[in-house]
Amino acid sequence: MHTSIKLALATCAVASFGLVGAPSANAVTEHCDSATYPNKVETPGAGTSVDTGLTPGTTVCIKAGNFVTTVTVASDGTITNTTIRNPNGTTHPLLGISYYAYGGQRPPS
Repeated sequence: MHTSIKLALATCAVASFGLVGAPSANAVTEHCDSATYPNKVETPGAGTSVDTGLTPGTTVCIKAGNFVTTVTVASDGTITNTTIRNPNGTTHPLLGISYYAYGGQRPPS
């Protein structure tokens, strides 16, 4: 009798792992389109704003977390993530910029 109870519990444990299991492989990481934005600049450890040195008004693609968006370079040459939020709802709601990419111009020397 005890053996059948143990077997039933083990079966339930294995079945429930299938419900929780490993993280889904369906999570998609977006990247900036390299045809449109061929000039990629990595910004490891950057916050939500980065000084790019690019011409104000330039359209730039930024990646933060698993997502990308486009922003415009401000008059002081910076870009800022104002839209890509931390999905975990932490005290830092906006994610830092992982990299930015731009096309059609070179940064000033």
